[in-house]
Amino acid sequence: MNKKIVSITHTTGKYTLDVKDGQLKEIQEQLDRCLNNEQAAIVVKGEKGEQFIYPSDLLKNSFIAILDKPETHTF
Repeated sequence: MNKKIVSITHTTGKYTLDVKDGQLKEIQEQLDRCLNNEQAAIVVKGEKGEQFIYPSDLLKNSFIAILDKPETHTF
């Protein structure tokens, strides 16, 4: 299974959300709720316990794409 990312391009910058395995559908549902004024924001916890908040107003005024996560190779 390919790992996915959500790419959010806004006038304030480009943001990338890593999608954990098995959570793509949940992220898509949260995006839909934000875009339909049913949810105020998407809150994501980082690996070190930090929180990232993506307000629905930011999401509504952004280009959003779900992409395959680029593979990193170590040699």
